[in-house]
Amino acid sequence: MPAWKKVLAMLVGLLQILIGFLVILHTYYSNLSDLYSWNQWLSDTEEGQLLLLFSQIFIVFMGFIFLGVGLFGPRSTNQLVIFKDHTNRLTVDRAAVEKNLILLLSKEYEIANIDIKIRLLKNKQAAKVKVTGKLINESDIGTLERKISQTVQANLEQVLNINLKHLTLKLSLTVMGIK
Repeated sequence: MPAWKKVLAMLVGLLQILIGFLVILHTYYSNLSDLYSWNQWLSDTEEGQLLLLFSQIFIVFMGFIFLGVGLFGPRSTNQLVIFKDHTNRLTVDRAAVEKNLILLLSKEYEIANIDIKIRLLKNKQAAKVKVTGKLINESDIGTLERKISQTVQANLEQVLNINLKHLTLKLSLTVMGIK
């Protein structure tokens, strides 16, 4: 998740928590319930009290969820450090990893129009990979998917020292140029 989205999620979460606590304080510790006629219904009926209580709990709960996503959500990046020591560090670019996998899959398998999208997760030193393409020849798709999955995982782990967190394969069959 980009930094600006994390900051936005944290601010929305903090705002919801603040609003939730203010509503709780206003409802139970203030004597301003005669502002609107529906406030009378909320304070005098059991259904109104339950609705108010559950809505307040929901607001506070959602605030904590937004705050947690903002603080602990996975952070994606365009460059990932794959080796680091005292004076040197080696980074790999997302586009380079995508091109590497495209070349590898086009050499080993008969797949046309290969498109690979990668999210590099900085905190976990891992990647989420989505591979789409069209099969040129008819073959057992299940076996081919397992082989492609093993190839992608082996390449990322052995060559680039990146763990594969999730792989999505979308292969379609193309027979003589017709889908």
